Amino acid sequence: MPKSEFHYEIEQNFEVLSQRETNTGTKYTKELNLISYSDAEPVYDIRNWTENSEGQRRMGKGITLNLDEIRQLRDALNDLEELNEE
Repeated sequence: MPKSEFHYEIEQNFEVLSQRETNTGTKYTKELNLISYSDAEPVYDIRNWTENSEGQRRMGKGITLNLDEIRQLRDALNDLEELNEE
């Protein structure tokens, strides 16, 4: 059985959660996106991304969440008292 090619499409970028750049021009970001993997239903994705000085992006480790899971995460974060203190 031939191995299918992995591909993805970022359908919406919601937020860059953090970013930094090295002295060699490599950029590191952590992003919240809506991504479709291999033409499947889009999922919410929190992931590290690396971009080299030529603009090529590579995905790093991350987590994918469906709509119910992202709602549960939102509710859990809203319940954290530490986040409500500013």
